[in-house]
Amino acid sequence: MTGKLFLSIRDARSAFWVLLALAAIIASAGAVADSDATVIGAMIVAPLMTPILGSALALILADRRRLLASVALVVGGGVVVVVLECLLGLLTPEPVVAATNSQVAGRVDPKLIDLVAALATGAVGAFALVRADVSDTLPGVAIAISLVPPLAVVGLTLESGAPDQAAGALLLFATNVSAIIATGTTVLLAYRVRASADAAGWPVGTLRAGRWRSWAPR
Repeated sequence: MTGKLFLSIRDARSAFWVLLALAAIIASAGAVADSDATVIGAMIVAPLMTPILGSALALILADRRRLLASVALVVGGGVVVVVLECLLGLLTPEPVVAATNSQVAGRVDPKLIDLVAALATGAVGAFALVRADVSDTLPGVAIAISLVPPLAVVGLTLESGAPDQAAGALLLFATNVSAIIATGTTVLLAYRVRASADAAGWPVGTLRAGRWRSWAPR
């Protein structure tokens, strides 16, 4: 699990950024063309679920260094996607806004059902990590949750001069990320991942007297 989620190998980090940039381009094309199929393709390619679940695992292990690294990947990845979308928006002759585009309209006004879907997605993603027999569900998890498309909408609507719509899409992204980490952490705790790591000799941090004692894994 740590090998899959923490992206500590240089090649894994390089692949993350390449896939993220390609997902941003695909999402931009899907949003501009108002194409559901293309946007779904961007969801499958996007690698953001990895550092998000990595944040949940780092919380379980009380590993502050890897938690910060995972959060930095999520935040940095989000910034990169938004900047790319702003640049790609310059190539679009017409404004990409909710009034004329259903892909944008569906992501600028988050609803309670979006939060419910994100909570369930985080649970399924963590469940697939701890259960090898259901790991084949991960592509479905990628499709179920909206991560890169809201960021694409943020960049495109900012470039189109609609900051209020951009704020709504950013709220959707932040809500989805928070919900995935929350339920992912809960599932990992329920499956006693922390205890298993400790029993296997993996250094596990502790919370004592209000201070997070973090140990660097071997």
